[in-house]
Amino acid sequence: MERTQSVAVEAGRQALSPAPAHTMGHPPGAARRIADLPNGAFAGRLESGELFLQHGPINLIVGVEGVPGAVRDAESALMNVFPRWLGELVTELPRLRQAQAPGLQRPTGPIARRMVEAVRPFDAVFITPMAAVAGAVADAAVNVLSDQSGLRRAWVNNGGDIAMFLTPRQSFRAGVVSTHNGADCDGWIEVPYEWPVRGIATSGWRGRS
Repeated sequence: MERTQSVAVEAGRQALSPAPAHTMGHPPGAARRIADLPNGAFAGRLESGELFLQHGPINLIVGVEGVPGAVRDAESALMNVFPRWLGELVTELPRLRQAQAPGLQRPTGPIARRMVEAVRPFDAVFITPMAAVAGAVADAAVNVLSDQSGLRRAWVNNGGDIAMFLTPRQSFRAGVVSTHNGADCDGWIEVPYEWPVRGIATSGWRGRS
């Protein structure tokens, strides 16, 4: 296999509730501001070269590899649509916070619909579509990126829920840590193109994703 990407995966909490005051509107210290996006969203560049997108409680770490022009176009496409997502989800919160059950109204937004579909198999137990919010946002972001031709691979880490796009001979390698503040990886997961897997969910103790 060709290049792999090491990502330290932490158990992330993701919910559509107000973010802590010290994170709202402010990127990680390592992020260099590249754009202030509509609706109060933010775009920055991390030291790793990855794109960082933040809007309220949503924090995306985005990696894209491929032909330089395709990478630029894919990132621009994501930055164009990302600022709308939080508002769309907030509009549908009453439905998304309802326990999933047959016959409930179907949401209108594509991310909200993806959330409902993700938990539909578990109608018999208590679960709300909010269980799938982080993964659904990550999936939506990767779908935007992968619409651009010329990419080798792309990944989006949304609070520990990771979605990925791979082309032949590419893989994605994620490091797993056992504690929230762990600096060293306790193990590794490598996802090759040949696997059908295109996501990693890392909800941990007290996690809500």
